[in-house]
Amino acid sequence: MTLVVVAVASVLSVVRAFGPMTYPGDIWRQSDTATIARNFATGGMNLFYPQINWGGAGPGYVETEFPLMPWLSAALYQAFGEHVWLGRLVSLAFMLVATAAFWGLARRLLPPAAARCALIAFAVSPAVMRYGTAFMPEATVLAFYLLALLAFCRWMQEDRRIWLAGAAAATSAAALVKPTSLHIGLVMGIWLLLAAPSRLRRPSVYLAGIAALVAPALWMWHASQLHAEYGNTFGVISGGDSKWGSLALWTSPAFYLGNLRTEIIFIYGVVGVPLAVIGAVRLWRARPAAFPLVVAGSVALVLYYFAVGRYSSSDQGIQYHIYSLPYAATCVGIGLAAMSGWLRPRLAPAVFPAVAALAVVALSAESVNVLAGSMTDQSGAFGRCADALTEVSRPGDLVVVGTTSTAVVDGVTNNYQEPVIFYLADRKGWSLAADQQDPALLAAHVRDGAEFLVEPDPALVPPGSALSDWLAANATQVRSFAADGCDVWALQPGAAS
Repeated sequence: MTLVVVAVASVLSVVRAFGPMTYPGDIWRQSDTATIARNFATGGMNLFYPQINWGGAGPGYVETEFPLMPWLSAALYQAFGEHVWLGRLVSLAFMLVATAAFWGLARRLLPPAAARCALIAFAVSPAVMRYGTAFMPEATVLAFYLLALLAFCRWMQEDRRIWLAGAAAATSAAALVKPTSLHIGLVMGIWLLLAAPSRLRRPSVYLAGIAALVAPALWMWHASQLHAEYGNTFGVISGGDSKWGSLALWTSPAFYLGNLRTEIIFIYGVVGVPLAVIGAVRLWRARPAAFPLVVAGSVALVLYYFAVGRYSSSDQGIQYHIYSLPYAATCVGIGLAAMSGWLRPRLAPAVFPAVAALAVVALSAESVNVLAGSMTDQSGAFGRCADALTEVSRPGDLVVVGTTSTAVVDGVTNNYQEPVIFYLADRKGWSLAADQQDPALLAAHVRDGAEFLVEPDPALVPPGSALSDWLAANATQVRSFAADGCDVWALQPGAAS
């Protein structure tokens, strides 16, 4: 049954890869990642200079994580043409690597039946369906994260330095792809403290840890230089956005409820929660080889979710929970195996397989819900604006795109840039935050070459506002929200001719 479940989940993921880039909480990041891939393919494959489209009249070089996934997608674009499903299949390939690595870890730490059940729980998690074919680096980082845990496990069991070096290399790759994965160092440290504390006296452990940080540190320094020179950032390290939690957030019930909701729905798939509770109790009582890893992962993740609390508790940060998957699947697998062992002697031989199949279907229900929901285009007003902009502008025209996000949220700098319209229309230019709808700022963009203004929400330019008056005197409206679902103004004489 295990191979059948993994195969079915993989086939359904392939189907999803050919659907639209959906979910409002993810589409902005997918659009930016897909834009970087497109710009690699069309503007040169320089891995060290990723480009976005909201960098104004400049080249759009941006401070971001190491862009391995979009670069590989761009390489496929050059061979087969630009098709978004190619990039999404790159993510699926990494998710399959993650699945294989998790299986390697589970079968070394769990009894055979529990290991097989854990693999099923991993494969049918809604997180795998949602991010396993997303044009985002989540599947990529999860693959390296699990390869690091697998190599570290083998070093713990075999005490061969090659596996310690492998764990350091995979940790380095994971941190390059997403620096948030660096909490894995705490996971490994607690695991070692619980399972083999004497090895903490070995210098090789600390040398491996330092070596793992070299490449990520160099990349983050280089990325910060891109931000300093070109002014574009995803808020990786040097500014532009903050992911950190705060005392006000940590004392808010919304922080705990938001994190709990994401874990229950997107990691455990709801039905997995009671199974995970059973598994956690069994772990505590039996203390198998997986016990130190699950304890280490749980402690590290709690601290991690507090650290990145600004996003971890919101719908915009569901992807931050991808690291919970291996620890959750381990507990669910132990619980599922325990329930299976209890039911098998109590059911007729012909009935037990049907009950087991129903249990897997129930565990998969939320993942199927993710699949069904993801087959509908949810680009909404952004998609309509991109169509309108494409109709009235030419490739190479610079545009200004308004957004309902603000440049500052509760005193914290915010990444307000809205990349979806830029990506879907394949245009470049500037984003105009909701608190920057200022005629003087727009006029400055016009002087720099902006030819169109796109406003996806009519509330951004209310009648009688300073911006509305400026546009009436200095621009020509070529698309209206009432007629086309989007307001577009030509800012230069003859721009829309």
